[in-house]
Amino acid sequence: MTTTPERPAPTLVPGEVAGTGSHGLYHRLRHVPGEAHTVRTDFVPGPAPDAGDTVIATLAHLTDLHVVDPGSPARLDFAMRTGAGTAGWAGLVDWVFRPQEALALHAAAAMIRTLAALDLDACVVTGDNIDNAQANELAAYLALLDGGKVEVSPFGYHGPQALDWDDPWYWRPDPGDDRYKRLWGFPTHPGLLEAAAAPFTSGGLGHPWLACLGNHDLLVGGTAAARPDLAAIAAGPRKPIGLPAGPDLSDALGTFLTDPAALFAGPSRPVPALAGRAFITPADFVGAHRHPGARPAGHGFTAANLRDGTAHYTYEPVPGLRVVVLNTDNPHGHWDGSMDRAQLDWLAGQLTADGPDDPLIVLASHHATSSLRNGYGVCPDRPGERAYADEILRLALGCRNVVLWLNGHHHANRVVAHHRGDGGGLFEVTTAAIADWPVQARVLRIARERSGGICVTSTLIDHDAPVAPAAGQDTTDRLAALHRELAYNDAVRAGRTGATGGAPDRNVRLRLPAPPR
Repeated sequence: MTTTPERPAPTLVPGEVAGTGSHGLYHRLRHVPGEAHTVRTDFVPGPAPDAGDTVIATLAHLTDLHVVDPGSPARLDFAMRTGAGTAGWAGLVDWVFRPQEALALHAAAAMIRTLAALDLDACVVTGDNIDNAQANELAAYLALLDGGKVEVSPFGYHGPQALDWDDPWYWRPDPGDDRYKRLWGFPTHPGLLEAAAAPFTSGGLGHPWLACLGNHDLLVGGTAAARPDLAAIAAGPRKPIGLPAGPDLSDALGTFLTDPAALFAGPSRPVPALAGRAFITPADFVGAHRHPGARPAGHGFTAANLRDGTAHYTYEPVPGLRVVVLNTDNPHGHWDGSMDRAQLDWLAGQLTADGPDDPLIVLASHHATSSLRNGYGVCPDRPGERAYADEILRLALGCRNVVLWLNGHHHANRVVAHHRGDGGGLFEVTTAAIADWPVQARVLRIARERSGGICVTSTLIDHDAPVAPAAGQDTTDRLAALHRELAYNDAVRAGRTGATGGAPDRNVRLRLPAPPR
């Protein structure tokens, strides 16, 4: 299924296979022909020209890998099991556990291998690279993208999907009863957890790639700031399996933000302690990317980022194109984003040139504009100390050379046009997660038309693992294929099929007028 930006990847759609559950079908996937590119006429009417474009750059967009440590004592998977559907828990535990989560590394490895085979100038990786702000997850994510040994825990799988945990609420791939098999017909795969936890080698992306912070990269569960008492739980020898009895936890989000360790004080069971589960700081994240083999240097992060405690920067992958990477995390907590005032002032300084001879600009952040509203921790008497979507977008639209804003966070494919008063604007391009269905990345070819206008060709990419998991040896290919199949079936159960987006959000040509002189 390896593809070039001009040849759409074969699309994967569900077939129907009778399941063992009482509520219908477990779905397999099958090929259908690749989806043709449609043309967005939000700014420029008429079809895009077929020839004569001058290609400026080809970028890949990869986001929301959620490299996860299922055995971490600091994960809220148990709260999804015991708190989901309870008042006060909405949004906090909806997606803490995924039946395919143990295979996340293999899905990411398959996508990275697929992108490595393409002709790219750079890949932009827009955050939630890891799941729970842990050092062992950070090391595994870097090994995936840079190449090397990929391993989250040397102790194998220890988590709620194991049979010996004796909890049928979770999908347990070994033979035995659980609600996923009983209700939704999920399959049995003996030995899958052991195969998933075994170390393997990634060949790496092989292209320059740029890093970006997401809320899960620095916040526990993508929500709570790390605290010493919670850090001790994370690296310790017992994993909680249920909520504590007694305390009033009706305001789960408030508790997780202000006293997260209180949620982890319930019943537990032993797991091997692992020092690598230490929570990372922004300096740890930036510094880990600044290793000698990084392409480009620091994967975009600079010595100034390390010195100043920042994570925003610019990089020019080719002449004529500048990528401006933003840090939209709120370090005080909560999963949505915003921007501190110093970074907003810095961004204003990057967006002063907007003539036809100046570089085109691509913004990149983890959060989309629809989720840049997080004012948690802001003092009531200083409401302007952080900037939100309206102000940041207004600044971006003020520079006529900004053509794209790439982001993730929503685990869905979306393309939104933002208009300026002069008839131009920019396209905000959100790409779906590797962690969830539809398990896709995106390639964007940025070209200048003969008329002087800009045409961005967006093509979604399916990784090249087989559509159907092959029988026999548990190779990375088989595990990646099973991850995708499980992700689809979990999406059906949870009503998440809208993550694929509509035709205008997927394979599409995005036309923009020439920046005026």
